[in-house]
Amino acid sequence: MIRPLNDVRRTLDIDLVADFTCPWSWLGMAQLTRALGSLSGDIETRLRWHPFRMAPPNTNTAPRSFHDYLAERLPQGISVPFAEKSLAEAGRELGLEFHFEKLGALPSTSEAHRLVQLASDAGRHANVAAAIFRAYFERGADIGDVAVLAQIGAEAGLDEQTLRAFRDTREGETVLVGSEERLRGFGVRTVPNLLFGGRVLVPGTVNVATYVHALDQALFPVNEEPTGEGEQKPKPTLH
Repeated sequence: MIRPLNDVRRTLDIDLVADFTCPWSWLGMAQLTRALGSLSGDIETRLRWHPFRMAPPNTNTAPRSFHDYLAERLPQGISVPFAEKSLAEAGRELGLEFHFEKLGALPSTSEAHRLVQLASDAGRHANVAAAIFRAYFERGADIGDVAVLAQIGAEAGLDEQTLRAFRDTREGETVLVGSEERLRGFGVRTVPNLLFGGRVLVPGTVNVATYVHALDQALFPVNEEPTGEGEQKPKPTLH
């Protein structure tokens, strides 16, 4: 359980690196939401979305199926049916429904990330991201299609001005490429990754208890050991 807040920071930034065809990213977002329910006291959490396409578009190859993509990400000895069963069970505990049988060719997530980038200006990026995950894994929606994404965005509360910018311009595209380049420079190679308060990094797939512990560490940091006179250990940042 997170300790009550007294004289500590009232705002906590949480950086999430994720991709929409990654089932572990959806689980991680749901686990984070549940962990945030353990917070007590007057604190504002700000989720910052960082796009990272695990399968960048490649016009020179035929589209892969989701199941082939999943197989490439699994440890040796773990089968796709076993992984899908395990993911479905973990999802149900968090109120998520995976319907892998509805997933065919792996869509590009470029447009989905661009929509979330535009939604961030209106403070709706968390809602939109959650809606995209749900549309893909529950309904098998084509989240590479602009019209489909615009409908998802509208249902998640995006205003018409934002939706028009998404449909009619390429706004947000440069941010997507720049963000991925910066993350690869930091050594990011997979998703999800979560950074709490710019200092506590939780890579990969974990459970709710681990996120609760990370929140506790971020909100109640121990004193850093000095690395030299007048110096402090550097803190990670995804800015």
